[in-house]
Amino acid sequence: MNIQDSIQFGNTKIDYGIIYSDRRKNATLSVYPMKQVEISVPTNLEPEHIQKLVKKKANWIIKQILWFDEIVQIDSEKEHVDGETFLYLGRQYRLKIHRGNGKAESKLIGQYLEVNIPENTPKTKQKKLVKAASWHWYKKQANRKIKDALKRYSKKLGVEQPDFIIKNQYKRWGSCTKKNILNFNFRISMAPVSQIDYVVAHELCHVLHKDHSTKFWKLLKIIMPDYGIRKERLRKEGWQYVL
Repeated sequence: MNIQDSIQFGNTKIDYGIIYSDRRKNATLSVYPMKQVEISVPTNLEPEHIQKLVKKKANWIIKQILWFDEIVQIDSEKEHVDGETFLYLGRQYRLKIHRGNGKAESKLIGQYLEVNIPENTPKTKQKKLVKAASWHWYKKQANRKIKDALKRYSKKLGVEQPDFIIKNQYKRWGSCTKKNILNFNFRISMAPVSQIDYVVAHELCHVLHKDHSTKFWKLLKIIMPDYGIRKERLRKEGWQYVL
């Protein structure tokens, strides 16, 4: 069963759909490229509890919606048409667009990055919707890969795993704020894992050394002896990581 509800969060009204399932044990929240918000919950979960869960995630929901607003305003180097080649973890995949039921979303299936869009999507809006769905997929993959790398290299460095943000950046692969919040360019998910790890390890070392001093490079070499090779490959190959 799917019903609609809403909450008021500050000056923002968040409309969301509720999907009940007998098979589900925990609630999961999703925001889709057309800015639809859905929460999937167990059948016996009370509406009041669902509202509390949505309010708890309200800041995250708003950030996702703003992300999709930003995407449609940005020019892309890709055409987002059938057969176009996209990189993921250093490998090439072809774009395959499906029109059918359900929300706009992307999945990696075999050698294809498959994007489903609603059957009634006007052709004039297809590119924007395919772009939003594919970019959102890349952002999720970047989040997953970076979280894994941060866990591994934080242990090697002996520091507490810092908070991080996945952003749309053109000039940097990563950065570290004064408060040790790490920022990463979501396009790094197009690179091989070795290059993703380099960017993560590099920014982690900035937690201890904010500049590129001799101490910084020595520390990076301790946790990643071959960082120079990875850095050079990213410099030479990074131009390909475009969406």
